Amino acid sequence: MEMTEIHNCRNARVEKFATPEEPFHFTDSGLPNVYLVGIKYFDCECGSVVAEIPAIKQLMQLIARDIVSSPRDLTGEELRFLRKRLGKKATEYSKYLGFTAETLSRVENGKQAFSIQAQKLARLSYCAFSEDPHLVECAKMILQSILEEIKNRKKSRIVLEMDANREWREFKAA
Repeated sequence: MEMTEIHNCRNARVEKFATPEEPFHFTDSGLPNVYLVGIKYFDCECGSVVAEIPAIKQLMQLIARDIVSSPRDLTGEELRFLRKRLGKKATEYSKYLGFTAETLSRVENGKQAFSIQAQKLARLSYCAFSEDPHLVECAKMILQSILEEIKNRKKSRIVLEMDANREWREFKAA
């Protein structure tokens, strides 16, 4: 009977340091675009990677702040990240956004787009429910942009006139 050598990652790993030139891809955040600099991580010949990430709660809070205050459209992955940071189940959070749970699932999985208004509501709900005091200004900016949209919306008027035959018709200005 042949003995198989047991692999021990602790003995076979290589210590590395994340630099601006070679940042650590933080996939455990649940987002594809988060990279860290200034941390130690370990690569193993078996392919596993283990990082030493201090102050993880603060890191996740900073990622959320960046997402909420960003001018670009929210992705489904970012929406899921914010929901999970709030500790909300999909069924509960979908109600805040005026979605069905199924719609929220499609949005989070990138199978359905969602409106700018729903994105603003998602950002605003994170600001309100996260209890992060640094997001108060962000919430004010989001509310201001919503108010500006409402103010700038053209009011649609339907103007009708009664003609000489006592019939209603669309009013046409001369």
